[in-house]
Amino acid sequence: MENQNEIRPLFSLKSLRLENFKGIKLIELYNLPKGAPWIFLTGENGFGKTSVLQAIASCLAGFEGHLLQYFDGDFYPDLSCTLHDGRSYQLNQQARNRFAHQSQSSTDSFKLLACYGSSRLDTYTESSSHKKYMESTTQNLYDSRSLLENIEFQLSRWYAKQEDPEFKTKYQTTRSLLIDILQLKDIRVDFKTDQVSYIEKDEEGHAYTPLPMSQLASGYRSLVAMIGDMILRLFRTQKGVHDPKDLKGIVIIDELDLHFHPKWQKRLPGIFSKYFPNIQFIASTHSPIPLLGAPRGSVFLTVHRSEEVGITLERLNHLEKELATLTPNLLLNSPVFGYAELFSSQFRSNQSIRTEDTHAEVVFNEQVQQTLEKGLSPEKKEELRRLMKKG
Repeated sequence: MENQNEIRPLFSLKSLRLENFKGIKLIELYNLPKGAPWIFLTGENGFGKTSVLQAIASCLAGFEGHLLQYFDGDFYPDLSCTLHDGRSYQLNQQARNRFAHQSQSSTDSFKLLACYGSSRLDTYTESSSHKKYMESTTQNLYDSRSLLENIEFQLSRWYAKQEDPEFKTKYQTTRSLLIDILQLKDIRVDFKTDQVSYIEKDEEGHAYTPLPMSQLASGYRSLVAMIGDMILRLFRTQKGVHDPKDLKGIVIIDELDLHFHPKWQKRLPGIFSKYFPNIQFIASTHSPIPLLGAPRGSVFLTVHRSEEVGITLERLNHLEKELATLTPNLLLNSPVFGYAELFSSQFRSNQSIRTEDTHAEVVFNEQVQQTLEKGLSPEKKEELRRLMKKG
C-alpha cells in the first residue's frame, strides 16, 4: 500500500490493564508503539479475543447501562487504558457509582470511538427502534441483535441539499469512498424516492444492473453498514469535519475477516488506513490473510487461555519484524495460529505433497515434467517422477 510510512493515527493505545472482566483475571500490556495503524488479535475460538476487545472498548467508552450485569458479583471489573497523548480512562466500581448517580463527566470517556461485533449486516429502518444503540458506543460488540446507523438515510439527505457546502462535501467524499472501497462502478441516489442503488462492475469495467443494499452480497452489505455507521458516529463527535479522511479516533472490530474472500481480507487493512489515516483500528481475526495486508508499524497480539491464569495476551514482536517475508502457510504454521496440520484431510501416506509457493509454479513444473517424459521408457519415466517428487 502506497505511503504506508505516513499512516500514523493521532490517537493510539499505549497501555492497558484489565482485571476481573468475564474470563480475564489480569492482563497487563505496556509500551505499545505510538501511532500503530492496526492492532491485531489472533487466537482460537473461545480463547477470549472478543472479551479483550469488549474490555478495551468499554474502558474507553465509559460506563454504559448494559454493563451492569458485570458488576453483580463479588469481584468488580477494574479496567484502565492509556493513550499516547497522555489521557487515561478507567472502568471500575467508582465509574459504575458515578453512572448510577448520573454524575459522569465528559472526561470519563473517549468520544472518538466506534465498535463493531461479528454481526454487522443490518442497519435500522425508519420504523426501527434504534435509539438505544445510538446512545451506546459499545452495544454492537456485546449484542448481535443491535442495528447499525443507516448511511443511506444521510446520503439521500446530503444529495438533496447539495447547495449547502457541508452536505455537498459529505455526500461527494462519502460516496467516492464507498465506491472505491467496494470497487463499484457507481452509487446513485434517486431524487424522487430517496432510494440508493449500488452498481457493481465486471473485470472489464462493464456495469451490472443497479441493486438496493438488501440484494448485495453479505461482504458488501457488512462494509456499507460498518463504514456508514463509523462515519456518522465520528462526524457527530467532530463537528467541523466533513471529509471522512479527516476523522480521528479508534475503531474496534471483532472478526475482521468475516464474510470476505481472501483477496478482500488482505485488501481491507490497507484500504481502511488509506481512507481513515487518522484512525487506529483494533481488530480480531481467525485468518492469516488480513495480517498480510497490515500496514507497516502494525502490532500483533495473540490470546491464550487456561483455567489457572484465565485469558492472557502475548505481543508477537518477532512477527512484527518478519511479516514482510512470510506466506499464509508459514503464518498458519507459526505460533500465531498454531495450525500444524496443513495437509488436506484427503492426503494419504503414499502421496507426495506439492511444495511450490504459487499455483503458477505448479503449472510450470507439470509442463516441465510432461516435456521431459516424452520419448522416455516406462522405467525412465518412473525414475524421473521419483526424482521430481524428492525435489
